[in-house]
Amino acid sequence: TLAARLAQHNGIGDLVEPLPSNGLGFILRDVPDPALAGQLDEESLSQLSTLWWQLAACAELTYAPLESILRLLPDGSILRQALQMQDADLLFKSIWTLDPGQSGYRLWRQLDDRDWQDLIQLMDTYRRIRVTAADSGARIWG
Repeated sequence: TLAARLAQHNGIGDLVEPLPSNGLGFILRDVPDPALAGQLDEESLSQLSTLWWQLAACAELTYAPLESILRLLPDGSILRQALQMQDADLLFKSIWTLDPGQSGYRLWRQLDDRDWQDLIQLMDTYRRIRVTAADSGARIWG
């Protein structure tokens, strides 16, 4: 999938779980390994973090019905804990949360052409699924 390829190219491929018949087609299983914060330079960490948030938005991780998301996440994941406890601080402490206005500088300009096209297509696919569901009355999260 587009999400899996984007994540793979950016070192977080193990976090993407396909959902072929539910939601938006994929979910993120967790936040990136916190140890990466000490291993990556600021530019690389900001790119990875901003991409994670873009993927999270396209998967509706913080918007989808909680019961639909929680059953898909591993028991020990930080993401599961943060969502289950509705603890935004835990999530924000676990993945760098940059000002959305920095997305262009921190991510978009950094992506190679293939990843840029994948990100644009992923956002377009998200929008088309949501518009089609709204027009038809279909439920995305079951």
